[in-house]
Amino acid sequence: MIYYFLLLNKHKNLSLKRKPDYKRNLIITVLLIVFSIILLLMMLLVTDTKEDFGTFSVFCVPVIIILDFSLRFFLKKNASAAIVSYLTLPIPRKILISYMILSDLSHFWIWGCTLIYGVILAYCGVLTFWTAMILLFFILLNNYLIVFVKALMGGYVILTYPVCLGFVLVVLLINSLLSPVVMISIIVFVVLFLVATLFIALERNLYKELNRIAL
Repeated sequence: MIYYFLLLNKHKNLSLKRKPDYKRNLIITVLLIVFSIILLLMMLLVTDTKEDFGTFSVFCVPVIIILDFSLRFFLKKNASAAIVSYLTLPIPRKILISYMILSDLSHFWIWGCTLIYGVILAYCGVLTFWTAMILLFFILLNNYLIVFVKALMGGYVILTYPVCLGFVLVVLLINSLLSPVVMISIIVFVVLFLVATLFIALERNLYKELNRIAL
């Protein structure tokens, strides 16, 4: 399986570099990250007093999580479409789907964003071990929730934004009521459930695509 993952990763990197808009997408990604940081720093600058700063710090983590969710929702591509270009490779379909799901764990949009958000939280004075862990698992939740919804809904995914955002807000509310250990356990369970259902959804979409090509 590791050999197949390395082979797929090589093909994926080469396909990205062959795209005519590769550099443009890279620049847009960097600009979006910079814009997000500037936006959050501007929110910090309007807190002139210690009281205001303390009030902002309370809402810092929810603001970051909601902003992260919104960016991912509108920028992340549908995983079902990405699978089609690899169907000609001599790789078992289940391994191909597993790669599409697990490859997100190696992306900058997971670990890079966690690092950037962590720096912002450290500046706010609210970065702790548990805050960092909650932030990381919320990013994973945002990522796989969006991938699952896009694989399930396809072109109608934009209609689900209010519902998905409401779900994230509910989880944030629950987070304020429970201990970090319990909350992380709940998020891990939800993420694993999303990954399992995502595998089924992508497998179904893959067979639909194969049938369409065959016709």
